[in-house]
Amino acid sequence: MTYEYGDPFNREAIEKAVSRVLKFRREAPNAPLEQHVEVAIHEHFCSCVIEIEEQIEQRRSGIHDTIASEVRQRVQRRLADDRIDEASKDSFPASDPPGWIWERRSR
Repeated sequence: MTYEYGDPFNREAIEKAVSRVLKFRREAPNAPLEQHVEVAIHEHFCSCVIEIEEQIEQRRSGIHDTIASEVRQRVQRRLADDRIDEASKDSFPASDPPGWIWERRSR
């Protein structure tokens, strides 16, 4: 419950939630991504954003869905980028051109 006043739906809060989800993924890679997202949202967004509206409406709020979707998409992009970076590192020697040694042909 970080933001009690002001704009609780901001870039900083989303990035903190994304970082938290990535940490959870490293610690518990077999747990569902959605579970990590929900825990991170509840840690980094105040109850005025998600819980109060849901209590009133008796269902999951639209803002909760929007925040979860944004956090999930950013996490998935980072995980994809990490896989690409790892693949690039693994392929490095194969990406180098073969060495060329010039020598005169003997007659």
